[in-house]
Amino acid sequence: MATLSLKDIRKSFAGIEVIHGVDLSVKDGELVVFVGPSGCGKSTLLRLIAGLDRPTSGTIELDGRDVTGVNAADRGLAMVFQSYALYPHMTVRQNLSFGLENTRMPKAEIARRVDEAGRMLEIGELMNRRPTQLSGGQRQRVAIGRAIVREPSAFLLDEPLSNLDAELRVTMRAELAQLHERLATTMIYVTHDQVEAMTLADRIVVLRGGRIEQVDTPLGLYNQPANLFVAGFIGAPNMNLFPATARDGQAELPGGLRIDTGPGAARDGKVTIGIRPQHMHLAEAGEQTLEGRVELVERLGAETVVHAVTAEGTTFVTVLAGQPEVAMGDTLHVTPDRGQVHVFDADGQRVARD
Repeated sequence: MATLSLKDIRKSFAGIEVIHGVDLSVKDGELVVFVGPSGCGKSTLLRLIAGLDRPTSGTIELDGRDVTGVNAADRGLAMVFQSYALYPHMTVRQNLSFGLENTRMPKAEIARRVDEAGRMLEIGELMNRRPTQLSGGQRQRVAIGRAIVREPSAFLLDEPLSNLDAELRVTMRAELAQLHERLATTMIYVTHDQVEAMTLADRIVVLRGGRIEQVDTPLGLYNQPANLFVAGFIGAPNMNLFPATARDGQAELPGGLRIDTGPGAARDGKVTIGIRPQHMHLAEAGEQTLEGRVELVERLGAETVVHAVTAEGTTFVTVLAGQPEVAMGDTLHVTPDRGQVHVFDADGQRVARD
């Protein structure tokens, strides 16, 4: 197991800086997920940690040891790539043992590690098959097994589930979470899928444009996004964001709904009000309402997703429990749940409302 520390990491390609002074600490045994849109720098950062690329400046430490200039093979890490990268002419057993044989490890120890990985990943009966005889999920297990047999101090996983279909991704997500629990080894996982990030991570690192926007637990990001980018990126459907003007500590939304902006916001000025679709309910008598014309209704059984537009042309989405009688063209009256409104200032930063 390993701790990891990144100190003012910068990376440039052809004179263009793509990683801008990243600082991050990962605890021993922690599962940390890097998430963000395409081009945000998450895979580049992972390659820097792995030693496949070198930072332009900054320091990378593993267990307090400076490994910035250490070759990838000497860092004691194991990486699982998006492509399975299995040797097609080798059996599963040969794929698992090949890297260990190159280190001249005793055969008995290789067999022990391979058998243990096969048991852990439930691929023991596949040992004599070749990759072309395996399903996508089985090949992914073999790729993970090849990392496990090395008994690394930390695992680095670069979008390992992206080639799987939706149902298999859910299954493999659960298996990865269970595997991390059993191994208790540090894992750094890269994905563009926020659902993967939310369900797997101890902590999530949200990246944008080569910079860290926020580091927190999944629920910390969901409940207290630091800025508009995190608020809009984390959560599905996306958070509803309403431009508004604060006056005397309050902001008015379409339909006359008034929101207390709190003491942290400018008394007068531009703000953005954020309300998650799941944090609205059909308005009851006497409640202030957000009003809109229904443009689309998605009936999912356990919940109903309603898309609406205000008279001012602002679209918003509401997720309602159950199967309410809502139809396209109806006028929707909803109100936010108490304490579930977010306020962001003119710079897009979260405003404390307490």
